[in-house]
Amino acid sequence: MTGLKMNASAMKILAISAVCGLVGACGAPFAAKTDPQSPLTERIQGLVDANREYPRWADFPSAPTDVPDAGVIAAQVAGLDQTGEALNRSAAAIDWTLNDDPEAYASEIRRRVEGARMSVDTARTAAEVEAFARSLRERSEPPPPIDPR
Repeated sequence: MTGLKMNASAMKILAISAVCGLVGACGAPFAAKTDPQSPLTERIQGLVDANREYPRWADFPSAPTDVPDAGVIAAQVAGLDQTGEALNRSAAAIDWTLNDDPEAYASEIRRRVEGARMSVDTARTAAEVEAFARSLRERSEPPPPIDPR
């Protein structure tokens, strides 16, 4: 036998012995005895006796009544599958141009942005934004330190 086969058989023996140990430990889980000298024995036994019937079937919620039947669910799944296939076809039909040279793409975008005319409202808005940012920076300066006298 090679070392690998010996290790495999040893692992099987270990797994079987672990399962047997667990089954043996679960043999009598409810046969535990309480210490009759303990001051909590009566309280514990009272709680056990009071809850011996729990859970009852009446304590479980009833089955839902507004569940759609299997045909409706199957139709909804088929509709989702068709929508997904249509989306995949649409995505496959897109002419992706991002595989080109990134520098050429960036320069083309810069050329298009620089070529666009800026309206007076946009220029005014940009100036207002800068003035607002300047006022925030001025307000955010910390006060002078307090003299520790």
